[in-house]
Amino acid sequence: MGPSFAAAQSADDLARRIDGVLGATGLRRVQFSVSVVRAATGETVYGKNPRLPLIPASNMKVVTSAAALETLGRDFAFSTRAGLCGDRLVIIGSGDPLLGYWDKDPGRSGFGSPEVIPTIVLRLKGMGGETISDIILDTSIFDGQRVCPTWPKDQLRQKYACEVGGLNYNGNCVDISAVNRGGKVVLQLDPPTDYIRLINAVSAGPGRKSWFSVEPADSACELLIQGNCRTQAGPYSVAVENPALFFGSLVKAAAQQAGIAVTGQILEEAAPEDCAFELVADHRTSMADCLRQMNKNSLGLAAEAFFKKLGALSNDDGKLGSWEDGRRALSEYLRGLGIDDAEFAIADGSGLSRENRLSARALTRVLTHLFGLPDWEFYRDSLAVGGFDGTIENHFWEPLYRGRVMAKSGYITAVRALSGIVRTSSGEYVFSFLANQAGGGARTAIDNAVKAIADWGDGRPPAAPKPKPKTTRRPVKI
Repeated sequence: MGPSFAAAQSADDLARRIDGVLGATGLRRVQFSVSVVRAATGETVYGKNPRLPLIPASNMKVVTSAAALETLGRDFAFSTRAGLCGDRLVIIGSGDPLLGYWDKDPGRSGFGSPEVIPTIVLRLKGMGGETISDIILDTSIFDGQRVCPTWPKDQLRQKYACEVGGLNYNGNCVDISAVNRGGKVVLQLDPPTDYIRLINAVSAGPGRKSWFSVEPADSACELLIQGNCRTQAGPYSVAVENPALFFGSLVKAAAQQAGIAVTGQILEEAAPEDCAFELVADHRTSMADCLRQMNKNSLGLAAEAFFKKLGALSNDDGKLGSWEDGRRALSEYLRGLGIDDAEFAIADGSGLSRENRLSARALTRVLTHLFGLPDWEFYRDSLAVGGFDGTIENHFWEPLYRGRVMAKSGYITAVRALSGIVRTSSGEYVFSFLANQAGGGARTAIDNAVKAIADWGDGRPPAAPKPKPKTTRRPVKI
Protein backbone atom coordinates (compact mmCIF):
# COMPACT_ATOMS: atom_id res chain seq x y z
CA MET A 1 0.00 0.00 0.00
CA GLY A 2 1.26 3.48 -0.82
CA PRO A 3 2.08 6.58 1.18
CA SER A 4 -1.48 7.94 1.12
CA PHE A 5 -2.76 4.91 3.01
CA ALA A 6 0.15 5.01 5.48
CA ALA A 7 -0.37 8.69 6.16
CA ALA A 8 -3.94 7.98 7.17
CA GLN A 9 -2.91 5.47 9.83
CA SER A 10 -3.61 6.74 13.31
CA ALA A 11 -1.19 7.08 16.17
CA ASP A 12 -3.61 4.88 18.11
CA ASP A 13 -2.95 2.07 15.65
CA LEU A 14 0.80 2.44 16.11
CA ALA A 15 0.34 2.46 19.89
CA ARG A 16 -1.63 -0.81 19.72
CA ARG A 17 1.13 -2.40 17.67
CA ILE A 18 4.01 -1.31 19.89
CA ASP A 19 2.12 -1.88 23.14
CA GLY A 20 1.32 -5.39 21.94
CA VAL A 21 5.03 -6.07 21.48
CA LEU A 22 6.30 -4.46 24.69
CA GLY A 23 3.43 -5.81 26.80
CA ALA A 24 4.34 -9.47 26.32
CA THR A 25 4.24 -11.65 29.42
CA GLY A 26 8.00 -12.13 29.58
CA LEU A 27 8.61 -8.36 29.67
CA ARG A 28 6.49 -7.46 32.69
CA ARG A 29 9.48 -6.59 34.88
CA VAL A 30 11.23 -4.55 32.21
CA GLN A 31 11.31 -0.76 32.58
CA PHE A 32 10.82 0.96 29.22
CA SER A 33 11.31 4.51 28.09
CA VAL A 34 10.22 4.92 24.47
CA SER A 35 9.81 7.85 22.11
CA VAL A 36 8.89 7.83 18.40
CA VAL A 37 8.61 11.06 16.42
CA ARG A 38 8.25 12.17 12.82
CA ALA A 39 11.75 13.22 11.80
CA ALA A 40 10.65 16.13 9.62
CA THR A 41 8.31 17.78 12.16
CA GLY A 42 9.28 16.47 15.58
CA GLU A 43 5.66 15.40 16.14
CA THR A 44 5.36 12.61 18.68
CA VAL A 45 3.55 9.56 17.30
CA TYR A 46 4.24 7.20 20.22
CA GLY A 47 5.52 7.43 23.76
CA LYS A 48 5.88 5.12 26.72
CA ASN A 49 7.40 6.80 29.77
CA PRO A 50 9.27 9.05 27.32
CA ARG A 51 10.67 11.35 30.04
CA LEU A 52 11.80 8.51 32.32
CA PRO A 53 15.62 8.57 32.63
CA LEU A 54 17.11 5.09 32.39
CA ILE A 55 20.59 3.62 32.03
CA PRO A 56 21.28 4.04 28.28
CA ALA A 57 24.37 1.82 27.87
CA SER A 58 26.04 2.68 24.54
CA ASN A 59 23.16 4.92 23.49
CA MET A 60 25.14 7.46 25.51
CA LYS A 61 27.35 7.63 22.43
CA VAL A 62 24.50 9.26 20.49
CA VAL A 63 24.79 12.33 22.72
CA THR A 64 28.60 12.33 22.77
CA SER A 65 28.91 12.01 19.00
CA ALA A 66 26.22 14.62 18.34
CA ALA A 67 27.85 17.14 20.68
CA ALA A 68 31.28 16.43 19.17
CA LEU A 69 30.06 16.98 15.61
CA GLU A 70 28.21 20.19 16.44
CA THR A 71 30.94 21.64 18.61
CA LEU A 72 34.05 20.64 16.65
CA GLY A 73 32.61 20.49 13.12
CA ARG A 74 32.84 17.85 10.43
CA ASP A 75 36.30 19.07 9.33
CA PHE A 76 37.84 18.52 12.75
CA ALA A 77 40.74 16.07 12.96
CA PHE A 78 42.79 14.77 15.85
CA SER A 79 46.45 15.70 15.25
CA THR A 80 49.42 13.85 16.73
CA ARG A 81 52.65 15.79 16.13
CA ALA A 82 56.16 14.40 16.41
CA GLY A 83 59.18 16.67 16.27
CA LEU A 84 62.71 17.28 17.45
CA CYS A 85 63.67 19.58 20.28
CA GLY A 86 67.43 19.46 19.89
CA ASP A 87 68.26 15.77 20.22
CA ARG A 88 65.00 14.91 22.00
CA LEU A 89 62.06 13.39 20.17
CA VAL A 90 58.85 15.05 21.35
CA ILE A 91 55.44 13.58 20.53
CA ILE A 92 52.45 15.77 21.34
CA GLY A 93 49.17 13.90 21.68
CA SER A 94 45.67 15.17 20.97
CA GLY A 95 43.77 12.23 22.43
CA ASP A 96 43.37 10.57 19.01
CA PRO A 97 41.45 7.34 19.70
CA LEU A 98 42.36 5.72 16.37
CA LEU A 99 46.13 6.20 16.43
CA GLY A 100 47.57 2.88 15.32
CA TYR A 101 44.11 1.32 15.50
CA TRP A 102 42.72 -1.21 13.09
CA ASP A 103 39.38 -2.98 13.16
CA LYS A 104 40.16 -6.69 13.32
CA ASP A 105 36.57 -7.82 12.71
CA PRO A 106 36.20 -8.68 9.00
CA GLY A 107 32.42 -8.22 9.23
CA ARG A 108 32.75 -4.59 10.17
CA SER A 109 34.42 -1.60 8.57
CA GLY A 110 37.91 -2.93 7.91
CA PHE A 111 39.29 0.41 9.15
CA GLY A 112 43.05 0.62 9.50
CA SER A 113 45.07 3.59 10.74
CA PRO A 114 48.12 4.60 8.69
CA GLU A 115 51.39 3.31 10.15
CA VAL A 116 52.32 6.20 12.43
CA ILE A 117 55.39 4.71 14.16
CA PRO A 118 57.17 3.59 10.95
CA THR A 119 56.43 7.03 9.47
CA ILE A 120 58.06 8.82 12.43
CA VAL A 121 61.12 6.57 12.31
CA LEU A 122 61.49 6.76 8.51
CA ARG A 123 61.35 10.56 8.56
CA LEU A 124 63.83 10.72 11.43
CA LYS A 125 66.22 8.68 9.33
CA GLY A 126 65.59 10.93 6.34
CA MET A 127 66.48 13.97 8.44
CA GLY A 128 69.83 12.40 9.22
CA GLY A 129 68.96 11.40 12.76
CA GLU A 130 71.41 8.83 14.08
CA THR A 131 70.89 9.42 17.79
CA ILE A 132 68.14 10.79 20.00
CA SER A 133 68.25 11.20 23.73
CA ASP A 134 64.88 11.30 25.49
CA ILE A 135 61.51 10.45 24.01
CA ILE A 136 59.08 12.97 25.52
CA LEU A 137 55.38 12.14 25.43
CA ASP A 138 53.12 15.17 25.93
CA THR A 139 49.68 13.93 27.04
CA SER A 140 48.58 17.21 28.61
CA ILE A 141 45.54 17.55 26.34
CA PHE A 142 43.82 15.37 28.99
CA ASP A 143 44.25 15.13 32.73
CA GLY A 144 46.02 12.23 34.42
CA GLN A 145 42.88 10.27 35.33
CA ARG A 146 42.85 7.53 32.69
CA VAL A 147 40.04 5.39 34.13
CA CYS A 148 36.55 6.71 34.83
CA PRO A 149 35.91 6.11 38.56
CA THR A 150 32.40 4.73 37.95
CA TRP A 151 33.43 2.01 35.49
CA PRO A 152 33.01 -1.58 36.74
CA LYS A 153 36.29 -2.52 38.42
CA ASP A 154 36.14 -6.15 37.27
CA GLN A 155 36.10 -5.14 33.59
CA LEU A 156 39.07 -2.77 33.42
CA ARG A 157 41.28 -5.20 31.48
CA GLN A 158 38.60 -5.61 28.80
CA LYS A 159 39.20 -3.79 25.51
CA TYR A 160 35.93 -1.84 25.85
CA ALA A 161 37.08 -0.51 29.25
CA CYS A 162 40.62 0.48 28.26
CA GLU A 163 42.37 3.50 29.73
CA VAL A 164 41.95 6.88 28.02
CA GLY A 165 44.97 9.10 27.53
CA GLY A 166 46.32 12.02 25.58
CA LEU A 167 48.32 9.48 23.56
CA ASN A 168 46.46 6.29 22.69
CA TYR A 169 47.73 3.48 20.48
CA ASN A 170 46.24 0.29 19.05
CA GLY A 171 43.05 0.83 21.03
CA ASN A 172 45.28 0.81 24.15
CA CYS A 173 45.34 -2.97 23.97
CA VAL A 174 47.60 -5.86 23.12
CA ASP A 175 46.44 -9.14 21.61
CA ILE A 176 47.61 -12.27 23.42
CA SER A 177 47.68 -15.70 21.77
CA ALA A 178 48.77 -19.14 22.97
CA VAL A 179 50.12 -21.79 20.60
CA ASN A 180 50.99 -25.41 21.43
CA ARG A 181 54.25 -26.24 19.68
CA GLY A 182 55.09 -29.87 20.22
CA GLY A 183 53.88 -29.95 23.80
CA LYS A 184 55.27 -26.54 24.76
CA VAL A 185 52.94 -23.55 25.01
CA VAL A 186 54.28 -20.34 23.49
CA LEU A 187 52.65 -16.99 24.23
CA GLN A 188 52.62 -14.27 21.60
CA LEU A 189 51.97 -10.53 21.80
CA ASP A 190 50.63 -8.33 19.01
CA PRO A 191 52.11 -5.83 18.62
CA PRO A 192 55.36 -7.41 19.80
CA THR A 193 56.61 -5.43 22.79
CA ASP A 194 58.75 -5.73 25.89
CA TYR A 195 56.46 -3.22 27.63
CA ILE A 196 54.31 -6.17 28.77
CA ARG A 197 55.80 -9.18 30.54
CA LEU A 198 53.76 -12.37 30.31
CA ILE A 199 54.04 -15.03 33.01
CA ASN A 200 53.27 -18.29 31.22
CA ALA A 201 51.26 -20.72 33.38
CA VAL A 202 49.34 -22.33 30.49
CA SER A 203 49.30 -26.13 30.38
CA ALA A 204 49.81 -28.06 27.15
CA GLY A 205 47.12 -30.60 28.00
CA PRO A 206 44.84 -32.79 25.87
CA GLY A 207 41.68 -31.12 27.19
CA ARG A 208 38.68 -30.66 24.96
CA LYS A 209 39.08 -26.90 24.84
CA SER A 210 41.92 -24.45 24.45
CA TRP A 211 41.51 -21.42 26.70
CA PHE A 212 43.36 -19.04 28.96
CA SER A 213 42.66 -16.32 31.48
CA VAL A 214 44.58 -13.10 32.12
CA GLU A 215 45.23 -11.74 35.60
CA PRO A 216 47.35 -8.81 36.83
CA ALA A 217 50.59 -9.96 38.45
CA ASP A 218 53.02 -8.12 40.73
CA SER A 219 53.44 -4.98 38.61
CA ALA A 220 51.31 -2.95 36.23
CA CYS A 221 53.07 -4.41 33.19
CA GLU A 222 53.06 -8.05 34.28
CA LEU A 223 50.23 -10.40 33.35
CA LEU A 224 49.70 -13.93 34.60
CA ILE A 225 48.37 -16.19 31.81
CA GLN A 226 46.71 -19.42 33.00
CA GLY A 227 44.74 -22.08 31.15
CA ASN A 228 45.09 -25.01 28.80
CA CYS A 229 46.22 -25.04 25.19
CA ARG A 230 45.53 -28.10 23.10
CA THR A 231 46.35 -26.43 19.77
CA GLN A 232 45.79 -22.67 19.77
CA ALA A 233 43.90 -20.12 21.90
CA GLY A 234 43.22 -16.47 21.25
CA PRO A 235 44.00 -13.89 20.20
CA TYR A 236 42.33 -12.04 23.07
CA SER A 237 42.58 -8.28 23.45
CA VAL A 238 43.75 -7.05 26.86
CA ALA A 239 43.91 -3.40 27.89
CA VAL A 240 47.32 -2.01 28.92
CA GLU A 241 48.17 0.35 31.73
CA ASN A 242 49.50 3.80 30.80
CA PRO A 243 49.02 3.73 27.02
CA ALA A 244 51.39 6.66 26.44
CA LEU A 245 54.36 4.73 27.85
CA PHE A 246 53.22 1.69 25.84
CA PHE A 247 53.31 3.83 22.70
CA GLY A 248 56.67 5.32 23.66
CA SER A 249 58.21 1.88 24.16
CA LEU A 250 57.10 0.88 20.66
CA VAL A 251 58.60 4.07 19.18
CA LYS A 252 61.90 3.38 20.96
CA ALA A 253 62.03 -0.22 19.77
CA ALA A 254 61.27 0.79 16.17
CA ALA A 255 63.92 3.52 16.24
CA GLN A 256 66.57 1.14 17.56
CA GLN A 257 65.63 -1.48 14.98
CA ALA A 258 66.13 1.16 12.29
CA GLY A 259 69.62 1.94 13.60
CA ILE A 260 68.76 5.07 15.59
CA ALA A 261 70.37 5.03 19.02
CA VAL A 262 68.14 6.06 21.93
CA THR A 263 70.38 7.14 24.80
CA GLY A 264 67.86 8.68 27.19
CA GLN A 265 64.54 7.87 28.83
CA ILE A 266 60.89 7.66 27.85
CA LEU A 267 59.23 10.52 29.75
CA GLU A 268 55.57 11.47 30.02
CA GLU A 269 55.67 15.24 30.49
CA ALA A 270 54.74 18.50 28.79
CA ALA A 271 56.74 19.53 25.74
CA PRO A 272 59.51 22.00 26.60
CA GLU A 273 58.30 25.57 26.18
CA ASP A 274 61.69 26.88 25.06
CA CYS A 275 62.01 24.35 22.26
CA ALA A 276 62.45 25.22 18.57
CA PHE A 277 60.13 22.39 17.50
CA GLU A 278 61.32 20.82 14.24
CA LEU A 279 58.35 18.89 12.82
CA VAL A 280 58.99 15.27 11.91
CA ALA A 281 55.44 13.99 11.31
CA ASP A 282 51.85 15.14 11.79
CA HIS A 283 49.33 12.27 11.89
CA ARG A 284 45.68 13.28 11.50
CA THR A 285 42.49 11.26 12.07
CA SER A 286 39.23 12.61 10.68
CA MET A 287 35.94 13.27 12.40
CA ALA A 288 34.24 10.91 9.94
CA ASP A 289 36.48 7.96 10.84
CA CYS A 290 36.02 8.57 14.56
CA LEU A 291 32.24 8.86 14.33
CA ARG A 292 31.98 5.65 12.30
CA GLN A 293 34.01 3.67 14.80
CA MET A 294 32.08 5.17 17.70
CA ASN A 295 28.57 4.70 16.34
CA LYS A 296 28.72 1.81 13.87
CA ASN A 297 31.09 -0.33 15.90
CA SER A 298 30.57 1.15 19.39
CA LEU A 299 34.25 1.94 20.08
CA GLY A 300 34.23 3.28 23.62
CA LEU A 301 37.70 4.82 23.38
CA ALA A 302 36.49 7.12 20.59
CA ALA A 303 33.56 8.28 22.71
CA GLU A 304 35.72 8.99 25.76
CA ALA A 305 38.33 10.83 23.69
CA PHE A 306 35.65 13.16 22.34
CA PHE A 307 34.13 13.47 25.83
CA LYS A 308 37.42 14.68 27.30
CA LYS A 309 38.17 16.82 24.23
CA LEU A 310 34.87 18.65 24.67
CA GLY A 311 35.77 19.11 28.32
CA ALA A 312 39.20 20.51 27.45
CA LEU A 313 37.60 23.22 25.31
CA SER A 314 36.07 24.71 28.45
CA ASN A 315 39.52 25.24 30.00
CA ASP A 316 41.49 28.41 29.33
CA ASP A 317 44.40 26.63 27.64
CA GLY A 318 42.27 23.98 25.92
CA LYS A 319 44.06 21.23 27.82
CA LEU A 320 43.66 18.90 30.81
CA GLY A 321 40.24 17.68 29.66
CA SER A 322 38.67 15.56 32.38
CA TRP A 323 35.57 13.46 32.90
CA GLU A 324 34.22 16.22 35.10
CA ASP A 325 34.74 18.76 32.30
CA GLY A 326 33.11 16.39 29.82
CA ARG A 327 30.06 15.92 32.04
CA ARG A 328 29.64 19.66 32.22
CA ALA A 329 30.02 20.08 28.45
CA LEU A 330 27.46 17.39 27.57
CA SER A 331 25.02 18.62 30.21
CA GLU A 332 25.18 22.11 28.73
CA TYR A 333 24.67 20.67 25.25
CA LEU A 334 21.49 18.85 26.32
CA ARG A 335 20.16 21.88 28.17
CA GLY A 336 20.74 23.90 25.00
CA LEU A 337 18.35 21.57 23.20
CA GLY A 338 15.65 22.25 25.79
CA ILE A 339 16.07 18.96 27.63
CA ASP A 340 15.24 19.17 31.32
CA ASP A 341 17.85 18.20 33.92
CA ALA A 342 15.43 15.61 35.28
CA GLU A 343 15.81 13.61 32.04
CA PHE A 344 19.55 13.01 32.14
CA ALA A 345 22.61 12.37 34.29
CA ILE A 346 26.03 12.19 32.65
CA ALA A 347 28.88 10.04 33.99
CA ASP A 348 30.98 9.23 30.89
CA GLY A 349 30.91 9.47 27.12
CA SER A 350 30.64 5.81 26.13
CA GLY A 351 27.84 4.49 28.36
CA LEU A 352 29.97 1.95 30.22
CA SER A 353 29.16 3.60 33.55
CA ARG A 354 25.90 2.53 35.16
CA GLU A 355 25.51 6.04 36.58
CA ASN A 356 24.47 7.48 33.21
CA ARG A 357 20.80 8.27 32.73
CA LEU A 358 18.93 9.40 29.60
CA SER A 359 15.28 9.50 28.69
CA ALA A 360 14.05 8.29 25.33
CA ARG A 361 12.67 11.77 24.73
CA ALA A 362 16.14 13.26 25.26
CA LEU A 363 17.61 10.91 22.66
CA THR A 364 14.94 11.58 20.04
CA ARG A 365 15.34 15.31 20.71
CA VAL A 366 19.06 15.04 19.93
CA LEU A 367 18.41 13.08 16.75
CA THR A 368 15.58 15.28 15.45
CA HIS A 369 17.75 18.33 16.13
CA LEU A 370 20.52 16.81 14.01
CA PHE A 371 17.99 15.85 11.34
CA GLY A 372 17.34 19.55 10.74
CA LEU A 373 21.02 20.46 10.32
CA PRO A 374 23.17 20.44 7.14
CA ASP A 375 25.40 17.75 8.63
CA TRP A 376 22.58 15.25 9.18
CA GLU A 377 23.61 12.90 6.36
CA PHE A 378 27.22 13.06 7.56
CA TYR A 379 26.07 11.99 11.02
CA ARG A 380 23.53 9.44 9.78
CA ASP A 381 26.25 7.69 7.78
CA SER A 382 28.09 6.99 11.05
CA LEU A 383 25.20 4.88 12.37
CA ALA A 384 25.00 1.11 11.95
CA VAL A 385 22.70 -0.03 9.14
CA GLY A 386 20.33 -2.91 9.85
CA GLY A 387 21.19 -6.04 7.86
CA PHE A 388 24.37 -4.46 6.48
CA ASP A 389 27.03 -3.35 8.96
CA GLY A 390 28.12 -2.44 12.45
CA THR A 391 26.47 -3.67 15.59
CA ILE A 392 23.09 -4.27 13.91
CA GLU A 393 24.23 -6.10 10.80
CA ASN A 394 22.51 -9.24 12.15
CA HIS A 395 19.29 -7.39 12.95
CA PHE A 396 16.61 -6.20 10.50
CA TRP A 397 17.99 -8.62 7.92
CA GLU A 398 14.60 -9.43 6.35
CA PRO A 399 14.04 -7.94 2.87
CA LEU A 400 11.22 -5.71 4.17
CA TYR A 401 13.54 -3.98 6.65
CA ARG A 402 17.09 -4.46 5.44
CA GLY A 403 18.88 -1.14 4.90
CA ARG A 404 15.99 0.92 6.29
CA VAL A 405 17.02 1.13 9.95
CA MET A 406 20.04 3.26 10.93
CA ALA A 407 20.70 3.16 14.63
CA LYS A 408 22.99 2.96 17.65
CA SER A 409 22.59 -0.13 19.79
CA GLY A 410 23.33 -0.43 23.51
CA TYR A 411 24.05 -3.33 25.81
CA ILE A 412 25.38 -3.80 29.32
CA THR A 413 24.10 -6.15 32.00
CA ALA A 414 20.28 -5.86 32.30
CA VAL A 415 20.19 -2.97 29.80
CA ARG A 416 19.12 -3.05 26.14
CA ALA A 417 18.78 0.05 23.98
CA LEU A 418 18.33 1.13 20.38
CA SER A 419 17.99 4.67 19.04
CA GLY A 420 18.02 5.88 15.46
CA ILE A 421 15.84 6.41 12.41
CA VAL A 422 13.69 4.17 10.23
CA ARG A 423 12.65 4.96 6.66
CA THR A 424 9.07 4.26 5.60
CA SER A 425 6.97 5.11 2.57
CA SER A 426 5.19 7.82 4.58
CA GLY A 427 8.38 9.42 5.86
CA GLU A 428 11.21 8.91 8.30
CA TYR A 429 10.68 8.29 12.01
CA VAL A 430 13.20 8.89 14.76
CA PHE A 431 12.94 6.42 17.64
CA SER A 432 14.52 5.59 20.96
CA PHE A 433 13.89 2.42 22.96
CA LEU A 434 15.54 2.07 26.38
CA ALA A 435 14.99 -1.03 28.49
CA ASN A 436 16.29 -1.62 32.03
CA GLN A 437 15.91 -4.75 34.15
CA ALA A 438 16.07 -6.39 30.77
CA GLY A 439 17.31 -9.64 29.27
CA GLY A 440 17.70 -10.87 25.72
CA GLY A 441 13.94 -10.92 25.20
CA ALA A 442 13.85 -7.15 25.55
CA ARG A 443 16.21 -6.70 22.62
CA THR A 444 14.06 -8.94 20.44
CA ALA A 445 11.01 -6.93 21.49
CA ILE A 446 12.75 -3.67 20.61
CA ASP A 447 13.59 -4.98 17.15
CA ASN A 448 9.98 -6.08 16.65
CA ALA A 449 8.72 -2.68 17.81
CA VAL A 450 10.95 -0.92 15.25
CA LYS A 451 9.61 -3.27 12.59
CA ALA A 452 6.11 -2.32 13.73
CA ILE A 453 6.96 1.34 13.06
CA ALA A 454 8.13 0.41 9.56
CA ASP A 455 5.01 -1.66 8.86
CA TRP A 456 2.73 1.09 10.17
CA GLY A 457 4.56 3.76 8.17
CA ASP A 458 4.20 1.63 5.04
CA GLY A 459 0.53 0.97 5.69
CA ARG A 460 1.01 -2.77 6.14
CA PRO A 461 -0.69 -4.95 8.71
CA PRO A 462 1.57 -6.28 11.46
CA ALA A 463 4.00 -8.86 10.09
CA ALA A 464 4.42 -12.24 11.75
CA PRO A 465 8.06 -12.67 12.84
CA LYS A 466 10.04 -15.28 10.93
CA PRO A 467 13.12 -17.01 12.33
CA LYS A 468 16.31 -16.38 10.44
CA PRO A 469 17.79 -19.57 8.92
CA LYS A 470 20.53 -20.85 11.21
CA THR A 471 22.79 -21.64 8.28
CA THR A 472 23.23 -17.95 7.49
CA ARG A 473 23.37 -16.57 11.00
CA ARG A 474 26.51 -14.76 12.11
CA PRO A 475 27.63 -14.17 15.69
CA VAL A 476 25.45 -11.44 17.19
CA LYS A 477 27.17 -8.13 17.80
CA ILE A 478 26.01 -5.61 20.33
